[in-house]
Formats: sequence, C-alpha cells, structure tokens
Amino acid sequence: MRSVTSARDQLRAIAVEMFAETGLSQTSLRAIAKQAQVSPALLVHHFSSKERLIEECITQTLGRWVLEESAVMGEAEANRVDSWRALMVKGKTQLRFFRQVMISGGTYAQRLFDTAVLETETLLEAMHTEGRLRDIGDRRVVAVLLATSGLGSAMLLSHIENNLGSAIGSRDVAERLFEANNELMEKGIFVSPEDKKAEGRERERVQR
Repeated sequence: MRSVTSARDQLRAIAVEMFAETGLSQTSLRAIAKQAQVSPALLVHHFSSKERLIEECITQTLGRWVLEESAVMGEAEANRVDSWRALMVKGKTQLRFFRQVMISGGTYAQRLFDTAVLETETLLEAMHTEGRLRDIGDRRVVAVLLATSGLGSAMLLSHIENNLGSAIGSRDVAERLFEANNELMEKGIFVSPEDKKAEGRERERVQR
C-alpha cells in the first residue's frame, strides 16, 4: 500500500507534467485526477485546492532542481559537463514547468521568483561556508541576478537552442554553455584598470 507521502509525490509529479505541457490556467484538478486515475476529491483531500497544489509544485520542484544543480557543481571537474547534460535532459519537464509559471504571471510567478532567490541565497551561503565562494558585497542582489539568469534561461530555452544550433543537453551546447558559465563565474570577462596596468608591466618585463 502506498504511503501518504509517496501518493502526494506521485500526484504532484503528474501535476507538474500537465502544468508544463498545457499551462496552469488550462489544467484543471479534474484533468489531473483523470490522468492520475484518482478522484478529484482525493486531490482536494491532499492539497485542499488547485492554488495550494501549484504552490507545492513550485516549492518542491524548484527545491529539488537547486539541490541537483548544487550536486553537479560539487562534482569533480572532469565529471561536471556530463552530469550537467544529464540534468538538462532529465529536467526538461521542470524547465517547461518553470516557464509556464512565469508566463502565468501574477502571484505564481512572483512566488517562483521569490523562492528561486531564497534558494539561491541559501546556496551562496553554503558555498561561502565551504570556501567555494569569495566574499561578495550584497548577497541578496547577487542571488536576484542569478535567479533572473536561471529563470530567464527556462523562459528562453527554445530560443537558446535555436541560436546555438542544438538541444541544450547535447554535448556541444552543454560544453559551450558550461565553459562560458565557468568563465563568467570564476574569472569574469571585464578587464579592470588594475589588470590593464599589470598586463602592461608584464609586457614591459618580457620585452626587456
């Protein structure tokens, strides 16, 4: 006999798939119940309302996504690209779900964004504690920027794939995105005045 927790998880997973496919407003509790082969009353018993179900889908799906992304970032460098590719392939439904939530606008989109910022800020704090993150002035603003980048990528996924010429989970695109992201995060792309002076001194030293 299935536990209450496993039943809720299964119903939530089916709901996420249907929301991702047809959108939040177009997907009814009755349609979800039919797909799950349960009565609408059982959905109401577990989640009280469609609104509560959507809120749980947002919180649980995003929380799991951040944990999986964090696990990839913590892997040995040689394994990261393959693990990230696997996450992108496995996570296509989640990414489409995030896109539908953002398209819906209003309270749900705000909840997703706020939750993404909080999850990201928690991740940054953990990375700083582990010595994997340098000191940054305003961690909340950095979390906002990273959450914007992540959710923006979900919104524009098909455009990203069209622009780069292949699926985001393909080896070529995955490697290019991963390397570019590392370059941005670990090295930065702008040259500071101090860096330019240092480069000038180094050139003078080599020419002597």
